[in-house]
Amino acid sequence: MPSPTHHANADSRHLGFPHRHRIRHWVSRCPHLALFILLFALTACAPKPIEVADDSSFARNSFSTEIPFADPEMIRLHEANLTHEYIIGSGDLLTVDIWNRPKLSGEHVVGPYGNITLPMLGEFKIGGMNRKKAAKLITGLYKEFYEEPIATVKIIKYMNNRVYVLGRVANPGVIHFSGQATLLEALSLAGGLPTRDKTIFLSKCYIVRGKDQIIWIDLLKLLQRANLKLNISLANNDIIYIPESMDAAVFVMGEVENPGSYQIQTTGLSMLDAINLAGGPTEDAQTGKVRLIREMPEQEGVKTIDMDHMLATGNLTQNFLLLDNDIIYIPKKGVATFNYYLRQIDPFLRTFISATIINESLKD
Repeated sequence: MPSPTHHANADSRHLGFPHRHRIRHWVSRCPHLALFILLFALTACAPKPIEVADDSSFARNSFSTEIPFADPEMIRLHEANLTHEYIIGSGDLLTVDIWNRPKLSGEHVVGPYGNITLPMLGEFKIGGMNRKKAAKLITGLYKEFYEEPIATVKIIKYMNNRVYVLGRVANPGVIHFSGQATLLEALSLAGGLPTRDKTIFLSKCYIVRGKDQIIWIDLLKLLQRANLKLNISLANNDIIYIPESMDAAVFVMGEVENPGSYQIQTTGLSMLDAINLAGGPTEDAQTGKVRLIREMPEQEGVKTIDMDHMLATGNLTQNFLLLDNDIIYIPKKGVATFNYYLRQIDPFLRTFISATIINESLKD
């Protein structure tokens, strides 16, 4: 006849509590699980998330308003001060030709400080000028030695007209232009988006111009909607930075077919959009109690949303547009959700998610 100890051990195995030596074995083999259990113990006493009122920061504010994208009118203002003549600078290869004076003519590479060396004149600072202005000044200097000299300046290789394309492109680095450059040309020459992950797209970029200008461009409108009014002309030494599209993401967890992280497009991603991207609710989903969890100024806030009522009535006022790092959690029907959550979520995905969802689960 089995002993009471045997029954206790059988019960403990049934409930999922292994022997002490098995616990030590799990800790040694699964340090991430051990850390998650520790996080659960620490978050058990964490404050419950705030149930947010309808007139709160969960209002339907588009994600796109979080970034001050330049509209066509603003882009025209940024382009108004651009020069449309090439400015000579360091690295340019050019010729200075003095008519009928072959000994004075020749090729020059503009030095790092914008200087070239001219016969009889010595060092001449040509950097910062266009061709016409440089030719006029050189002509004036040679008038001291020759009667009616005529100087012309030709650029053979353009090296000063450059922009820097950095971030999420195939070939980040310096791009040189022979004339007026645009954002689309720069992105094309930088190789566009690397193809190792087809789920990542170009969604936004910013241009740093000088010391006091940052210009945000909505690449979805420019590239996917062909709004060429956003194809801004570039200035010399502009820095174009394309951040990772995954920098803005939401998490769809719980009873959905494909729980995980999903990107926010700058045109806005709603709660229903995100659930659809995650494959939709499972048969066991408690869709009458969908939780939308958002980081608030001091702790998390949560909205409990009756998705069944929303779809049945067509009232989409609670189909909130999502913000970066929002979490959508769909609990399971009729059972505590923590065990499901423990099996599904990576404990290193977001540390604060555990406290929020555990607290929400304990209320069920």
